[in-house]
Amino acid sequence: MNNVFKILRNVLFFVTFLYLPWDAISKEKQPNIILLLADDLGNSDMNFCGSDFYETPNIDKLADESVYFSQAYASHPTCAPSRLAIQTGKYPAHLNCVNHSYKRMPLTEITIAERLRKGGYKTCHIGKWHLGDVGYRPSDQGYDVTITCNSKGQPASYFYPFKKPKNSGFDVPDLEDGKDGDYLTDQLTSKAIEFVQQNKEKPFFINLCYYAVHKPIEAKADMVEKYKNKIAKSEIHTNPEYAAMVENLDSNIGRIIDALTKTGLSDNTVVIFYSDNGGLTDVTSNYPLRDGKGSLYEGGTRVPLLIKWPGISKGGEVCTQPVIGHDLYPTIAKMAGIELNDKELSDIDGIDITPVVSNPSAKLERNDLHWLSYPIPVHFYEAANRNPGGSLVHEDWKLIELMESTRQSHHYELYNLKDDPGEQQDLSSSKPEIVERLKKKMIKWQKEMDAPRYNKSDYKK
Repeated sequence: MNNVFKILRNVLFFVTFLYLPWDAISKEKQPNIILLLADDLGNSDMNFCGSDFYETPNIDKLADESVYFSQAYASHPTCAPSRLAIQTGKYPAHLNCVNHSYKRMPLTEITIAERLRKGGYKTCHIGKWHLGDVGYRPSDQGYDVTITCNSKGQPASYFYPFKKPKNSGFDVPDLEDGKDGDYLTDQLTSKAIEFVQQNKEKPFFINLCYYAVHKPIEAKADMVEKYKNKIAKSEIHTNPEYAAMVENLDSNIGRIIDALTKTGLSDNTVVIFYSDNGGLTDVTSNYPLRDGKGSLYEGGTRVPLLIKWPGISKGGEVCTQPVIGHDLYPTIAKMAGIELNDKELSDIDGIDITPVVSNPSAKLERNDLHWLSYPIPVHFYEAANRNPGGSLVHEDWKLIELMESTRQSHHYELYNLKDDPGEQQDLSSSKPEIVERLKKKMIKWQKEMDAPRYNKSDYKK
């Protein structure tokens, strides 16, 4: 009789559990979420990615505790479009954005912060924004707290007072209480830790956007000396100031992780580590990937991505499936227990990748990945790898369309990324049928996005 009673009780509990309001369950378990976004960090700038020059013990430790996405991409090879995609869940081209001169993110867009705030989160943006000035700042786009945000893509200086008289538009605000010797990356981390300590009782989302390792290349002198002594042993990475910036960024990632442990929040906090585009080739190398920031080749768009979701992800696992920046929007929403409705899902281009966070071998159902980049003309003429064009990844194949300009005729290139991730063997002439098939996909996508038309007069003198 007792056994029957126990069975009936368990059945009743299970049925009650099924019919409880889903939101009530999810609210109780909503994790904190921290997005750690590096700027211009290359895919080869960390020890866990194979570098024996840079020292990144804290990021390496985070990798051991996370799922590493070995074919993660930025949504654009430059910063503002990539950040636009993270905030909106859309391809940059979907919002008429094809380079980093983009002036402002439309207020009509429902950002990930707005969606999380509606779902019960306290939202905080710290650091680089690059998506608009007065009236279009994070505080206008769903963030309850905004710290150290200017409208530019880089700081005036990494050292206090983080401003220069001849470069006032790049001044970093909200750090006026600092002192000589203070370093910007350290100060951003301190602000983030303060927020964590003051908001332990409610689920929070922190969009911590470091300026590092973007120019100006400035680092602490003692760390620079350390890497000057290591240069002789490195054939690829040879910039001691940049290397010192990378190590300082790493130490600050460690400070964030330590703060979560000390506040007792580490077991209920998702940590996402990501970069907005590939490394800048005049200060680092993305080898074995080709080119870097601003380029449609893999060195410009393939970036590090780590996701640690306590209780869900398993440390040290690798997902080899392609994912992209605008996937973070629906993924973060899902992690927060927020179900996007059909209209919300149809409005965005990203997909929820939580299935491969919990099981990296699961199969994602997704369409092809696309890019469209028309560089700011002055940057086109300054950098040989910033060519206007578009690209498409379909299964193992990558098609690149390079537009007519002063440097090149209009043409297509085809690569097999599985066999040739460094994009050294153009197969377009030997695989014309694949080129034609992928061209049709590219044209169809651009029409669906209502993408900006190419104006060759901007790139021909």
